[in-house]
Formats: sequence, C-alpha cells, structure tokens
Amino acid sequence: MTNHKFPVRGRSWEEVKAAMEEARKDDHPWHGANHFKATYFAGDDIVDVANQAYQMYIAYNALYGTTSFPSLGRYEAEIVDMLLEMLNAPEGAGGNLSTGGTESNVMAVKTARDRAREHRPQVTAPEIVVPHTIHASIEKAAHMFGIKLVKLTHSLNFRADVGAMARALNDNTIMLVASAPPSAYGVIDPVAEIAALAESHGLWMHVDACIGGFILPFARKLDFSIPDFDFSIPGVMSISADIHKFGYAAKGVSALLFRDSKLDAYRRFSYEGLTGLYSTPNITGSRSGGAVASAWAVMHYLGEEGYLKSVKSILGIKQRFMDGIRSIEGLEIWGEPQAYHFGFGSKSFDIFAVGDGMADRGWGIGRGMEPPSILLMINLSHEPIVDDFIRDLAEVVEAAKAGEIQARGEKAIYAV
Repeated sequence: MTNHKFPVRGRSWEEVKAAMEEARKDDHPWHGANHFKATYFAGDDIVDVANQAYQMYIAYNALYGTTSFPSLGRYEAEIVDMLLEMLNAPEGAGGNLSTGGTESNVMAVKTARDRAREHRPQVTAPEIVVPHTIHASIEKAAHMFGIKLVKLTHSLNFRADVGAMARALNDNTIMLVASAPPSAYGVIDPVAEIAALAESHGLWMHVDACIGGFILPFARKLDFSIPDFDFSIPGVMSISADIHKFGYAAKGVSALLFRDSKLDAYRRFSYEGLTGLYSTPNITGSRSGGAVASAWAVMHYLGEEGYLKSVKSILGIKQRFMDGIRSIEGLEIWGEPQAYHFGFGSKSFDIFAVGDGMADRGWGIGRGMEPPSILLMINLSHEPIVDDFIRDLAEVVEAAKAGEIQARGEKAIYAV
C-alpha cells in the first residue's frame, strides 16, 4: 500500500483537477448504458435539477434545520409529508430524513430496541427475526446494538418464509423485518402476512423499502397485481425509503417513516449539555443540506406524473430484458420480480462463466450467490442497448455451454 504524505505546498485548482481527471479515467461512467449495478438515471434534466438544488445548499448543515436554516426544516417536513401520503400512512404518522438506506434501517432497529426496553423490560437479550434475503444493513444494526439476529436459512420462491419466521419467534423477539423488495431478486416479501404475525405477538414490524419505495407506489398504479407493502397494512410500524435511488435526488438522502409520529421519541437521541439541547434523529449529527434540498427540488420537478412516466418506462425496459433472457435456452429468471431489478441463472451450466464472458465484452453486471446469479439493475439509460445485451448474452451462453468459457472464480462483492 502506498504511503501518501500530507502535501507541504498547495497546488492550483487546474493541477488538482487534472490529477483527479487522471485518477478517475478507469472508473465506470456512473450511468453508462453498459453498467447494470446500482445507479439511478432518468434524464439529464433531472440530474441538472438535483445538482443545482444541491449546489444552492452545499454549504448548509441540515443539523440546524430548525434554527439557522429554516428553509431546510421546511423542505424536510414537506418531503416527509409527501412520502407519508405516497405510502398510505394514517393520520398522525411521522418520520425524518437520514443520509441513506443503511442509516434508515439502523435507526429502525434502534427505535424498535428502545421501545422494547420501555414496554418489555423483561427482555434482556433482544432478538430480531429476518428473512434469508435481508439487506446487510439490518445485520450491521444488530451487530452495532448487540442484538441477536435470527436469520432464516432459506426462502420460498425468493420470498420470506413466514412459517419459518413464526417458528423462530420466542420471548426475546422484539422485531420482524421484510423487504419490498430485497436487493438480490426484486421479489417483494409477503409483507401483509409478516405484519399480521408481528401484530399478533405485539412485535415491531419494519419494511425495508429502500429500493422499492419510489418504484412500487407508482408501479401499483400501473399494475394492480403489485401487492400491498406499506402503511395500508395495519401491522407495519416503520418503512425506510431511499430518495437518492429512484427518487432521483443527489446522494445521500433517505427517509425512515413511522405509523405514529410519537414513535420518533424512541428513535431520537437527546442530550442537554454545555451548548444547550442536542437532539438528533440519526447517527449522524451534521448532514448535507444539499441532499435535502435536492430531494425537495426533484420531487417537485417531477411530481406524480413524472414518476409514473419514469416507472412505466423502467418496467417496460425490464420486461424487454426478461423476455430476451427467457428466450435463451437454459436461462431462468428467479421468481417474479416486481421492482426494477432481477436475478437470473441456469440449472444446466455455470452462470458465472457467462458473467465473466459478458464482463469481457464490456458489460458491468452484478452477481448473486444463492443461487448463482447474474443481477441486473435497470434504469432509463439501458433502453437503447437491450437488443445488444441479449445478442451478446446468447452468444456467451453458447460459448459457456461448449466449454469455451470458464468462470474465473472471482468473489462476488457488494461493497468493500
């Protein structure tokens, strides 16, 4: 590892910029049409709105949104109100913004833990029961807070096994979690069944809709087969939804929403110290005012009509990919994905050999491990290249079947 030392003398911006341009020359374009990992693009005009709003507030600290920068406090309150309406929250619901889906999910776990401390003080070794496909941020939260994570060992048709979750409950269980959808397969968990299970045992029920939060509400208006996943289900206590994904805001801004605004008291940390009251709803103190402003601006720029148009296009592009993949003998889509992403593989040949062959042709794809999969996350930049991708995929599959391509054995990496 190179040991870089603090520069003795400064350099001009021109020199610094040139060095940065050189450093990023091998980076993937963030919304390149050949890139199928987690990027969110719906048009240059939206990117421009998001970035300009961010620049207006780039030096503003959202920590002081109720004191020094009341416009940011107003933006956050209005964003939360819009999200609560979008997710069918009842009267009296509430929430706050965070810096991302991980922080939203971590704070959902913290909220459930602190509420259990008050209402179930006999629980001294709390546990959370989660599906096999749960996002790593829930595991991170359990690790951070010293909570036992009871994770199922399998899924049923790529959805949570509600029966297995019920059998995993005990007197220490404080929380159940579902995904709408998980990051691996795009198949929504049976949220209504899990929520009913939670409600019958007096448990906190959280829905991780970080990925689907800005897809599913609009997809449901276009396709009534999309199952309920939000506050329309009585047992759902909290929902996380990322605005910097398909809300198209600049990173990083997410939301954690509660069925009852009074539950925020369990989420919040407050301390009366030398400088007065310090009270925050998140792990972070200082956070970007630019991200909050960006979210407000893009949501007003697009409106419901704009999001509906975007989601309709994305789902159409996704369907073209899935139809093309299904037309190739030996390939199979895993489950019935309802959001913008999906996994596919094969029961007759090595899908990782196919993945390596596609990578050699310049396609940036993701991988899933259970079962071995290629993961595609679709956005609007992919519309022009569907046929090119399917053509290359068919050729690479034939090469893999013939043994002309072997998997390199590279490890799947989500984030390091």
